[in-house]
This record gives sequence, C-alpha cells and structure tokens, in this order.
Amino acid sequence: MPERRPRLRRAAYLTAVATSCGAFGLSLAGIANTQGKVRPNGDAAALAKKLQQRTHGPCHRPPPVQRQV
Repeated sequence: MPERRPRLRRAAYLTAVATSCGAFGLSLAGIANTQGKVRPNGDAAALAKKLQQRTHGPCHRPPPVQRQV
C-alpha cells in the first residue's frame, strides 16, 4: 500500500485546490450580483454616513495634542 499514499495525497490536494477555487469564484459571483442593488437612500447608506461623520480621520483617533515647550 505504500504506492497508494502519494496518489491519495495528490487527489486530496487537487480536491482542496478545486474547492478553494470554486469558493473564490462563487464569492466573486455573489459580489458581482449585488453590484447596483444597494439603494443610495437606504438604511445601509444612512449607517455609512453616520459612521463617516463620527470618525476623526483615516486612523479613527482624535488629533494629537500639541505640547508647548
């Protein structure tokens, strides 16, 4: 049976690669399907606008305090 082990490994590897590629393809298809279906005046847009107004910049931290020397 030692000659079967490399074949099983190869088959398992190819199955894993095919599954990963399939999952990636399906996720891209799902993203492409939702393009253009989000309403600009819907709940998601309102939430995004609210979150944008709450942030203090690109790093979400308040501006640094300047020390006087």
